Amino acid sequence: MTQIDFYILAENSHRDMNHMVCRLCEKALAQKMNVLIYTSSAAQAQQLDDLLWTFKPDSFIPHYNQFNELEDDDSYSYPVLICTETDADDITSIGNKKIMSQYKQLLINLTSNTPPFFQQFERIAEMVGKNNDEKEIARNRYRYYKQKQLTLNKYDL
Repeated sequence: MTQIDFYILAENSHRDMNHMVCRLCEKALAQKMNVLIYTSSAAQAQQLDDLLWTFKPDSFIPHYNQFNELEDDDSYSYPVLICTETDADDITSIGNKKIMSQYKQLLINLTSNTPPFFQQFERIAEMVGKNNDEKEIARNRYRYYKQKQLTLNKYDL
C-alpha cells in the first residue's frame, strides 16, 4: 500500500522547496531507494537538475533529467530521475514499465495534481508551500488519498 507524506514547508520560496527535494533525495539514496521527481515544467526540472549537482559543495546527487531519452535496457543506472507532467503518458506506457520498475520506491510530487500513476509507488512525498492556494490544492490531494484509504503523514518543516 502506498504511503503518502505531506511536507509543509516553512517558507514559500522555490529555493527552499528545491533544497528540501535535494535533502529528501539524499536521505532516500542513503536508504538505497531510487527516486522519481515529478515536476510541473521543464524549467522546474532544469532548476532541480542544476541544484542536484551543486546543493552541497563537497558532493552531488547522481541523477538524470531526460526521461524521454532513457531506453528500455540495462545500460542506465540513475538513482534519481527527473520528469515533467508532460512525460506522464510516456511514464505509464507499456514500453516504459521496465524503466519505471526501477523508480517505484519514492515519488516526489512537485505538481499541483495527483500523478495518474501514483499507485505504482511505495511512497509519495507531497511538497506543500505556505501560501493559501498551495495549501488548498494539498488539502484536495489529501482528501483524495484519504478516500483511497492510503497511509497519510504530515510533517511541518
